[in-house]
Amino acid sequence: MNGRNADPRVVADKIARIRDPHVAALNALSDRIADAEGLRRGLVPYVDPDTGGVNARMLVLLDNPSTKAETGTGSGLLSLDNNDRTARNCREAYARNGISWSDVVHWNVVPFPVAGVKNGSSTTAERARATAWTREVVDLLPDLEIVLLLGASARDGWKRAAIVRRGLYVPPGNIPHCSMRGLNTAGGRERFESAIADVADRLRAAIA
Repeated sequence: MNGRNADPRVVADKIARIRDPHVAALNALSDRIADAEGLRRGLVPYVDPDTGGVNARMLVLLDNPSTKAETGTGSGLLSLDNNDRTARNCREAYARNGISWSDVVHWNVVPFPVAGVKNGSSTTAERARATAWTREVVDLLPDLEIVLLLGASARDGWKRAAIVRRGLYVPPGNIPHCSMRGLNTAGGRERFESAIADVADRLRAAIA
């Protein structure tokens, strides 16, 4: 199933709403990151307004923007509707486990396009350079309960950010990135599915 962002009209509608109140601060941060990196605004993907934005209870951290998230080659959005398998794998896992998009916001530990191979991993230097942005994102999420780290780069970036926040749950273990490459590692799909079920249970329990 193609992501809805394969349709330019869907993307245009989302882009028209990137300054909506619940995502305005996060997308202003995307612009500030672009300015700091010497990039044109829009090259650091914006948070999809169809997710929870600053009202999110769960922050899902990945590595760096894929070509399907970058402006020009993709939607320009950090979106579960992006037309790639990474977004699809998360989207379908959330649906299976009853996770509402309004409870979730996605971000990358390296929010700007990396210097290396497209759709490849970030470097340790890039992750170190980006730690301040990860801290700012967390500061913008007052209702945050869970940080889900998908992949080794996300775990490394989170560790480097050295964020301490009382009551925050970070699921343990080597949870893979939700790309096919990550899920196809030995035991990867099982660890991913287990982590999604875990956070879904916790989100439900908190409002029971």
